[in-house]
Amino acid sequence: MSAPATNRPVVSGGATVEGSPTATDTTPHDGTVRLGDLLAEASLHVHALTPAGDPDRPIRYVYPTELADPTPYLSGEELILSIGVPVVGQPEDAVHRYVATLSCSGVTALLVGLGDLFDEPPPALLAACRDADLPLLTLPATVPFRRIVDWVDTMRTADRESGARERDLGSILRWFVAGTLGVGPVQSALVEHGLAAAPVAVCAFPLDGHGQVHDLVDRHTGAVAILEDRIVALCAHTEEFTADLASSELVCGVAIARDAQAMAYAIPEASEALHEATRWRRPVHIDEIATLDGLLAAVPKVRLVPFVHRLLVPLVEHDEVNGTHLVASLEAFIDPAHDISSAAGQLYVHVNTLRNRLGKIAELTGANPLDEIDRINFRIALWAALNMGMREGVEHRRRTESPPTQSITRTPESPNDDARPPRRR
Repeated sequence: MSAPATNRPVVSGGATVEGSPTATDTTPHDGTVRLGDLLAEASLHVHALTPAGDPDRPIRYVYPTELADPTPYLSGEELILSIGVPVVGQPEDAVHRYVATLSCSGVTALLVGLGDLFDEPPPALLAACRDADLPLLTLPATVPFRRIVDWVDTMRTADRESGARERDLGSILRWFVAGTLGVGPVQSALVEHGLAAAPVAVCAFPLDGHGQVHDLVDRHTGAVAILEDRIVALCAHTEEFTADLASSELVCGVAIARDAQAMAYAIPEASEALHEATRWRRPVHIDEIATLDGLLAAVPKVRLVPFVHRLLVPLVEHDEVNGTHLVASLEAFIDPAHDISSAAGQLYVHVNTLRNRLGKIAELTGANPLDEIDRINFRIALWAALNMGMREGVEHRRRTESPPTQSITRTPESPNDDARPPRRR
C-alpha cells in the first residue's frame, strides 16, 4: 500500500534507512535511547495511549515506515513512526495482524502521527496494542517526525560521548594501577569531578548494572569509569552516600581512597571485594574480607573439611563419651581477646584445669593449642564447623557477660588436677 502525500518527512534516525538496520549488543553508552526518556521529554509532546510498561525499554532505531508488514527490515527494539496508513480503514483482524507483526518482531513502540489520516487512532488499534502489550504513542500534528529523529540522534550522540569519557577515565585508572602512569592525571580527574577535597569511596560494580550505578552516582558528587569487565564509581565518601548505597539493591565491592595516590590499591581492593559481593548479593566493604573470616569465606568448603575432621571430631567424640568440655575450652582459649587466665575465668575453672584440658586436646589431635600455627588451625576448624553446617557436637558459645550455659556444665575440679603441659605427637 502506498503512502499518501504528507508534510511529515519519512526519514530515519541513527543512519537507519528503509532496509535492515544493523543490530548491536547492549553495552554501556552504546547510543541506545530509553522509552522513558522519550516520554519524559516535554518539548516533543509524545503521549502514551496504552501502558508504556518498563521505562527502560530501549529504542535502538527510529524507523519511519507505512508498510503493513515491515518484518524484513526489522531487527528488534525499533520505534516505528507511522501516520496510520497500515490501519486506516482496515478491518479489525487486519489491524490486529499488523500490531502482532510489530510485537513479534520486538518493536519497542508504535508512534502514530495525528492530523494526516485521523485525529485519533482507530479504536481497533488501541485494542490491538493493549492486547499485544505494545506501547501506542501519539504525536500531535504540529510536531513533525523529523523532531523525533533529531532528538533521538542528539541523545544517542550525547550518550556515546559520555561513554567515551567513562572509558577514558577507566584507562587512566587502569594505567595508574598498573604503574605505567603517574598520579597527576588521576589527581586532575578527581579535581574535575569535585572529588579532590575528601576521601573517595571506590565502588566496583558488575557491568550490567550501569543504569542503576548512574542513578546512584548522579545523586552524589562522583564519576563513573569503565574498566574492562566492571564499572568503577568514584564518589565522595560521605554518610549520605554510604547510607544510599547500603539501602540500594546494587551489588558492589567498596574500598576507601584517602587521596589520589591511594587509588593504586583502593581500585584492586574494591574489585576483590566485588567477588564476594557477587556471592553475597550486597555491597561488601574490603574491611569485611580483609580478615581471617573473610579469607575463609572465599575458600572452597572441601578444603576446610579436613581441619574439622582432624582437629574437632576427636574432641567432640571424647566429650560425648567422657562428659568433658574440651571443645568449649578450646573455643574460649583461642578467642583473640583471651589469654589462658581470662579464658579460665570465663569457663569458671582454675588455670591448671584449663592447662590440663589443652594438654588433652594436644594428645587427641597432635596439635598444640599453645603453638601459634596450631592455634590458627584450630580457629579455622571451629570457623568451618560453625559455618558449614557441621555443628553436630560443636556448640557455639557467643561471648556475653553472663556465664556460659550451653556447652559448659560447672563441675567441681581440683586446681592441681594433673597439671601436665600440652605436648605434640
